[in-house]
Amino acid sequence: NRYNNAPLPVTHIVDMREELLNGNKSIFSNRLKEEIELNIKNKQQAILFINRRGFSTFVSCRSCGYVVTCPHCNISLTYHIYANHLMCHYCGYRMKNVCICPQCQSRYIRHFGIGTEKVEQEIKKIFPYASVIRMDADTTGGKFSHEVLLNRFRDQQIDILIGTQMVSKGLDFPNVTLVGILAADMSLNIDDFRSAERTFQLITQVCGRAGRGDIAGRAVIQT
Repeated sequence: NRYNNAPLPVTHIVDMREELLNGNKSIFSNRLKEEIELNIKNKQQAILFINRRGFSTFVSCRSCGYVVTCPHCNISLTYHIYANHLMCHYCGYRMKNVCICPQCQSRYIRHFGIGTEKVEQEIKKIFPYASVIRMDADTTGGKFSHEVLLNRFRDQQIDILIGTQMVSKGLDFPNVTLVGILAADMSLNIDDFRSAERTFQLITQVCGRAGRGDIAGRAVIQT
């Protein structure tokens, strides 16, 4: 049963293929942009959820197809823009960002995929007048940093909270009326036979952060 017997948020599912066909190449659907704009205007708060930290999920060469991987775990390294390095999220291995392909010496090295850092950068471009914080393993590593970020959000100093799985449970902010879920399909592709069930649980939990006060909540799921 939901706290205060409040109804679950009204949910809108957006097909990002249609957005692309309509000329929208942004990581945000037009629907989500409109809802965020409305929230800022009404002085209400929003949570944007993407279950991946960093800026780009992998770095690849467009010439030969080489992907920069971890020498220990053999998985692709994630690019972090603030430190300008590549990092393995399994063992913590780090290396400098590459501009030339180690395999074919081509300069056509590109970053692919999105993480919390990329979402934060794009939000600041589209809504330069909104205050934004990011909550993931990179911003909450210090002592009490988790608490400091949440207190700032609770005191309504922040319009938009961007976060990974750590924003999905237990947060109770009455002024949060909008939740945006980016790349909802991401967790369907993990190596777990319960991935569909776990994705449903995660999406339901994140959507449940909206509309916990007197104002009804809305959720936009991009897929």
